[in-house]
Amino acid sequence: MRRLPVLLAAVFTVTLAAALIAHAGSARSTGFRTPDAGAACKVAGLSVVCSSLGSPGSVELRAKGGAQVVDQLPWWDASTPVLHRWHHGAISCRLAGDAILCRNRSTAIRVTAAGFSVAG
Repeated sequence: MRRLPVLLAAVFTVTLAAALIAHAGSARSTGFRTPDAGAACKVAGLSVVCSSLGSPGSVELRAKGGAQVVDQLPWWDASTPVLHRWHHGAISCRLAGDAILCRNRSTAIRVTAAGFSVAG
């Protein structure tokens, strides 16, 4: 009879670990980076926040309107997926050489290891 509680505890532990790993994997998929890891973006609701190693701040591009400089820094590392193409609602991003290019209907941002720029 003692085996049943031990078996249930083991099954619960394995299930919990699998759920935590799946959640961590899905959290990572909400961001992307350049191949050299010098710049990256994080999806934040209906906007994208991008930064680079060469800038003290970040730039946020919302689904509507212009971009704005923000203090929020997206976190990334070598496990963050490299961007090829990404699209969600009105925002789309693609990789162009060593730069991440994102745009909505009225504004575009370019982010590289050296910094970012905005065109409207």
